[in-house]
Amino acid sequence: MRKFAGMLTGVAAAFIMAGSAQAQDLSKTAKVYSFEIRPAVGVVVPLTDDLDTGWDLGASLRASPPSWPIALQLDLFLVDVGSSEFQITANAVYPFQTASESFRPYLIGGLGLLDGNFELNAGVGADFAISGSPIGFFGEARFHRVFTDGDDVSILPINAGVRLRF
Repeated sequence: MRKFAGMLTGVAAAFIMAGSAQAQDLSKTAKVYSFEIRPAVGVVVPLTDDLDTGWDLGASLRASPPSWPIALQLDLFLVDVGSSEFQITANAVYPFQTASESFRPYLIGGLGLLDGNFELNAGVGADFAISGSPIGFFGEARFHRVFTDGDDVSILPINAGVRLRF
């Protein structure tokens, strides 16, 4: 009887250890859905003659689905290039894989509205992580082409901000 109890205890321990090891492997490889809030401020360089150099202030919400190679980002900014206008954009973000966890460049592009006019945008950026922290920083430059009834407008916002991941 003692032999049987010892054997049963050994088999149960082996199953528990195997299940625990498998759960640890899954937690290491499974990517979780992540969200980021990204407040930013920057300078807006006009690429059209009739605009002044200005500024922008706003925030973005970025969502990274677990099995997608891209993230989705929604921006809401106040842009001032001689007059203040609201801008809302929906974007796709493609982050490049790097050897460093603290530096990750990305491409971004999307569409939106600036003062009620349709726009397209595309640009580059980089995230800078603080090791072991959900807080980081980012820098980004994006070309925006705004389609108006008159002459189209082109601007280049260059932004810096804080990344809060949860």
